[in-house]
Amino acid sequence: MPNRRPLVRQTAGIIACGIIASLMPGFTATLCAQTVDPISVLGDTTIPSSEDTSQKFPYGITGKTPPSLIKINYEGQKPYHKHRINLRIFQGCPQVVISEGGRIWATWFGSNVQAERAPYHKDQFSVISTSADDGKTWKEVFVFDPSELLGGGASDPMLWKDPKGNIRFIGLRNIDFKGKDEFASSAWEFTMLDPEYEHTAWTAPQLLGNKNISVMKPLIFPDGTIMRSMDDFKLVGKPDKVRIRFLKEGIDGKPIFVSEFPVDNDAGFAEQMPIIRRDGSLFTFYRAKKGQKFAESFDGGKTWNLGGYYPMQFSINTKCILKTLPSGRVLLVANDVQMKEEGGKRLYYYTDDYGMERELEKHKTSRTRMTAYLSDDDGKTFSHKMLLSDDGQISYPSATLGKDGSIYIVYDQGRGVIGQHTIFLSKVTEADILAGKLVNGKSFLNNIVSRPSAQGGGRREGDNI
Repeated sequence: MPNRRPLVRQTAGIIACGIIASLMPGFTATLCAQTVDPISVLGDTTIPSSEDTSQKFPYGITGKTPPSLIKINYEGQKPYHKHRINLRIFQGCPQVVISEGGRIWATWFGSNVQAERAPYHKDQFSVISTSADDGKTWKEVFVFDPSELLGGGASDPMLWKDPKGNIRFIGLRNIDFKGKDEFASSAWEFTMLDPEYEHTAWTAPQLLGNKNISVMKPLIFPDGTIMRSMDDFKLVGKPDKVRIRFLKEGIDGKPIFVSEFPVDNDAGFAEQMPIIRRDGSLFTFYRAKKGQKFAESFDGGKTWNLGGYYPMQFSINTKCILKTLPSGRVLLVANDVQMKEEGGKRLYYYTDDYGMERELEKHKTSRTRMTAYLSDDDGKTFSHKMLLSDDGQISYPSATLGKDGSIYIVYDQGRGVIGQHTIFLSKVTEADILAGKLVNGKSFLNNIVSRPSAQGGGRREGDNI
């Protein structure tokens, strides 16, 4: 059974500010990060005893009352359950992971009644779906739905594989406690016990903290320690507030430190996802108003140097992902769209294979042209790329690697758009990306993981969401 993760208080010292040169040519990075007490950031995640009323749902509900996963689409279930796909009118923000035996798992959040509604996401739930045939067909098998707990809602689910190969699911729960509970927003982690079985059993959920810890997959270090990316979404748009953080955990699951970025008022939902470079330093992009900014760490993530906007513009104020591949190349999946202003209007365009600027004609948005890139030089440049999809509003990629080196990538299309709100899966290889087109016979683009409108659901004309 996977290890349970106890939380202990550990206080780290403040790191002095200074200035060092970035590895990125032409940039100077400002160092003003610090490490802080994990409890001061995450809250005290110690769970009361099983005899405490908060642990006896539905009595004494608090932010520490544990959630559960709901099994769906099993033999004998009534066909008219409330989570069936033909009721769904909104969905997006997918994640993907693959088991050791090749079963693919995906998750995303959706709603039967509305679009996304921060901060409490009422009437939203997270779906867990699986495929046993390499992504050809899918079955929704679990739902994370906190609605029965004081109208709670779900947002930003996560699937990832830990250093021991266990697949974990993180559900972000949001309950309006009227400001009287520090865990009104809380991240809970479940671990699969049999990821080769569609209705796997799970461990009891573990409370990770009261921040968003579920948008980006954790970074796994060679020694088995991990680093989780965090953001305090409640503070997005509020200037001069520290929000962007990392939680470093030991192999026993205990916190080692929490580190913070200096304040950057350009940052949106930061969605940072570091990689380890060949020299051992860390590099990450993070989401900002006019593209992606970057940051570096030369001490294992304790302190961070902010480098400003990356020279290549992509994923303007939207999520991208970074991942180091077994070959040593770095994979970037991002929206290949650039932006400039002419005559007071925003112009969205891309640069073609001949270096020519091409204005977007059909889908004039920064969230299209989902593209897979490869870097040969630790992220200094991304000289290889392949377009995955430009079919409408495409955003929020997630990736996982098969044993044969195949790269599985999911992303969403038109979350609340009539006929869309689709989750897509593409399977590619490094050879495909290097060639700029599919060359592997087993690769494919844009298989449908989930499309409610194809099963009698989806938003219709006149629906106001």
